Amino acid sequence: MCKLFIATAVLVIAAYARHGPPTDQMKSELVAAGVSDTAAAGLVAVGEKYKDQFIAAKGNKEAGKNVFDKFKADTDAYIQTQSAADQTAYTAFIQKKKADFQSHHKGRTSTPSS
Repeated sequence: MCKLFIATAVLVIAAYARHGPPTDQMKSELVAAGVSDTAAAGLVAVGEKYKDQFIAAKGNKEAGKNVFDKFKADTDAYIQTQSAADQTAYTAFIQKKKADFQSHHKGRTSTPSS
């Protein structure tokens, strides 16, 4: 369960770094969720560090996995250095984003043609 959560957290940040809102908006969302300004800036910085690498790896699963693994390791290391309050707020933020993602994609399954 913990690994699934961490993977989801990393995917959310990666999505923001690749396609998402500007970094100021991402930071604002993290702060609004209760993550300290410093921790939010650090998380955004980790995402920004890998932004170009994710874009370059688009369409190449192996390259994408390699970038993701490095990104995940940096994200894991960074969040572990933050306060318990930041970790808790970040966990809640990721759970909300995951629920939003699942809700958004629910019902988007394709139906077979006859």
